[in-house]
Amino acid sequence: MNYNSDDDRYIYDLVSKNIKYFRLHNNSKYSSYGKMTQEQLAEKADLSHSLISNIESTKVQQSFSIAVLYRISKILEVDIKEFFVDRNL
Repeated sequence: MNYNSDDDRYIYDLVSKNIKYFRLHNNSKYSSYGKMTQEQLAEKADLSHSLISNIESTKVQQSFSIAVLYRISKILEVDIKEFFVDRNL
């Protein structure tokens, strides 16, 4: 779904898409062949697979903390601010 930037769901949608993008186009030392599964990301970040799945889902409005974003950014080796860039994905 695409939300208007005035809607608070917009930021969740944006971050969700960017996490998925960086997970699938990953060059971190933790990935192989530029991709990382949700399971691998969850394990490396010490999070549940269901949380990662819900964060990336367009059907679920999963809230998450800055600490969770920070862990994911470290595993993906992406600056956390990159999760907030609108890439029209």
